[in-house]
Amino acid sequence: MKTFTPIAAAVLFAASGSVLAAGNTAIQNQNGDMNTQVAVQVGPGNNDNLIVQDQNGDLNTQVAVQQGGENDSDIIQIQFGLLNLGVSVQFGGAFNDALVIQGGLLNSAVTNQTFALANDATVIQGGVLNDAEINQVFAAFNDATVIQGGVLNDADVNQVFAAANDALIIQGGVLNEAEINQVFALANDATIIQGGVLNEGEIDQIFAVGSSALKVQVGILNSGHIMQSGFGHFAAEFQNGVLNEAHTHQEDVGHFSLTVQNGNGNFHFTHQQGFNETAVAAQTGDNNVGVIIQ
Repeated sequence: MKTFTPIAAAVLFAASGSVLAAGNTAIQNQNGDMNTQVAVQVGPGNNDNLIVQDQNGDLNTQVAVQQGGENDSDIIQIQFGLLNLGVSVQFGGAFNDALVIQGGLLNSAVTNQTFALANDATVIQGGVLNDAEINQVFAAFNDATVIQGGVLNDADVNQVFAAANDALIIQGGVLNEAEINQVFALANDATIIQGGVLNEGEIDQIFAVGSSALKVQVGILNSGHIMQSGFGHFAAEFQNGVLNEAHTHQEDVGHFSLTVQNGNGNFHFTHQQGFNETAVAAQTGDNNVGVIIQ
């Protein structure tokens, strides 16, 4: 999606459909120079959808497409600044909402809801050269939110064959990366909060049900990964400092894991299998190593 060509895509979607749509509304407003807005709602079965686009500044681009039998869905795009890009596509679903609010310079936000039902996708960005992408595909009743401020941060949320999941990424600083994947997933929660420089966090909830994951990192060059499959897990990782690394892997049923690291160059790994295991690890100082396998 990051190589999406907005104008070409909109024209392609429009050309592939007929004019048989009903009850759709599109509202556009632009102030500034050389801005572009494209709203496409066309084709059989595309009914009662809403697109609102508002831009202030120069050289901004907004593209909103609702096709493939999309019904009762909303796309709202608000941009101010310079050279920002917002692209939202909703295809073949119903009752989906996408909200993109961007301010600053050269930010990019993409939301994609394909064959989706009653999902919410929200991107709020301020700063320079931030990039956010949300994909909800074959998905129902999911919520995905990305909030970013700073420079060159990157956030991705993928909810595929997923239902009733919540994903939240909040980032501030420079060159941070966060990714949440909820695939073949039901009723999971995942949150990544990062501040600082060059931190990297990832949460994967794959074939997971009713699990929660929280990743918080502050500092420089910290990295962490939480992976959950199975049922009813909780995992949290907190890191503060420089060059810390944490990994948590949970399988099967009902595990609890907490990892806290303060300092520099610390490493911890937790792996849990079976039923109802508990792991708690705390490291303070520099260059410590911890491993828990249950």
